[in-house]
Amino acid sequence: MSNLVYWNEKHGKTQAHTLRFSLNITGAKTVVPAVYGYPLLTAFDALASQAVIDDFLGTSSEFLLTHFDATSMGADVFGGLVNMGGLRGQVQKAVAMRAWLEDGTTLVGRHVVASSSLTASTLVTEYAVGAYGNLGFKVDYGAVDALTSGLITVELDFISK
Repeated sequence: MSNLVYWNEKHGKTQAHTLRFSLNITGAKTVVPAVYGYPLLTAFDALASQAVIDDFLGTSSEFLLTHFDATSMGADVFGGLVNMGGLRGQVQKAVAMRAWLEDGTTLVGRHVVASSSLTASTLVTEYAVGAYGNLGFKVDYGAVDALTSGLITVELDFISK
């Protein structure tokens, strides 16, 4: 990202920034970040508890366990939470998500416009910003659980506060 100063200040508040996460699939339902240190919590199955979510984000019930329960995280779904600064998360508006799954022979892509919130107990591809400015997403790839190699790439567009 450059330090471009727009001559028309409206561009600074309307042009989306993009976060890109690349994750290497190393085993069934196992990924390793291509760059270590991402503030990203990933899941292929239901998250263990509300405390896991709250501890990772540093917030209280910003995203609910039902957003990442067994129904939401059914077969072949990959999900994640992005810590954008805890209670001072920097996202004002989620814009869109693009996600790809590559296994060497097949490329599966999913693209969605952001929703106002994640849907509880529903298996669906979606992306949203939480009440404190952190990000959550779920991607129904249709064929990810059994893969033991490949690459998952997720791009999240957002408008900063």
